[in-house]
Amino acid sequence: MEKINEDFVFFLSPDFKKVSTNLVWPTAPNITIKYIADADISKLNKNKLLKSLYLSKILRRISREYSISHIFLVSLIQFLPFLPLVLNKRIRVSGIVYLIYLYRWKKSSFLVRVSDLLKYLLLSRFKIFENIYLLNDSVAPVYLNKKYKTSVFKYLPDPFVPVSVDSIKNLREELRIPLDKIVLLHFGALSDRKGTINILKAIAIANENILSHCCFIFAGKVFDDIKESFYSLTNDLEKHTQIVIFDTFCSYDYIGSLCLTSNYILMPYKDSEQSSGVIGYAAQFKVPVVGPSVGLLGKLIKKYKLGLLLENCSEIKLKDFINGIYDIDFKVKTSYTEEKTVLLFINTIFR
Repeated sequence: MEKINEDFVFFLSPDFKKVSTNLVWPTAPNITIKYIADADISKLNKNKLLKSLYLSKILRRISREYSISHIFLVSLIQFLPFLPLVLNKRIRVSGIVYLIYLYRWKKSSFLVRVSDLLKYLLLSRFKIFENIYLLNDSVAPVYLNKKYKTSVFKYLPDPFVPVSVDSIKNLREELRIPLDKIVLLHFGALSDRKGTINILKAIAIANENILSHCCFIFAGKVFDDIKESFYSLTNDLEKHTQIVIFDTFCSYDYIGSLCLTSNYILMPYKDSEQSSGVIGYAAQFKVPVVGPSVGLLGKLIKKYKLGLLLENCSEIKLKDFINGIYDIDFKVKTSYTEEKTVLLFINTIFR
């Protein structure tokens, strides 16, 4: 750690304990890693307003205990609106914003619009906020700084984690996927907002002959909100097409191997207002994605020529894509990985 005269304290969710063996964390005398207490976590199962209050109080307690002068929040918005009202005014706060309200404004309800405007007003007016990083959107910070008459909003590239070619392999033989089959991969946290169920519903109504020449891989923890319907649907669909499921955390290298094995990456996300680490994998392994045409995600896919855009990500549109898959010839040629490096991410935060 270059900043040897500064102490860094990382407070993590207890969930990181489950995957810590799969992660490589550098050690240094000035780095301390702590986990948020289970008792504190249990208080966060509230509505968004109460959750904001509890999170802000937890952060206040931690800042006092460790004499914190600067705070960096990996996910900032969930601490609003209470953080600037609770925290010591001498502390400086920076953090990342993922979901940018500008992209959902038209479809948002009146209350959601008011909530969004209030949060960004707080970010622009309270002096405790030093740098607000908008992930993977270079245009929004310019617009928001002008709108709120501030300079607090900054662009932050979403870094892709480069995977060594020496640590990955094509898994077709291991997974018993015939060479002539088209492999469609859906990975990450599998949940309703990721469109996982829409993929399965699309398979259910797709052309039987096409399905016999396809393999669908689902890799990542299946969330409770879809678990029952996910397994009910996959059990039925396995009679019509090959389905491979990894209901667990997958390492970067294994995801890399799955990408190397695949022809397409399916990401029919409902929340297109924010970026996704999935497109970093798509860019590195030159695997075209199939995703929404709208929102920040749609803009990134189009700008960097990362794949195919669907007007909407309903099961009907996904079915149409599957049925026409032999008529598609898309090659990924992109500068995405050159502009989204880990080094640029770090330098942006610490400059």
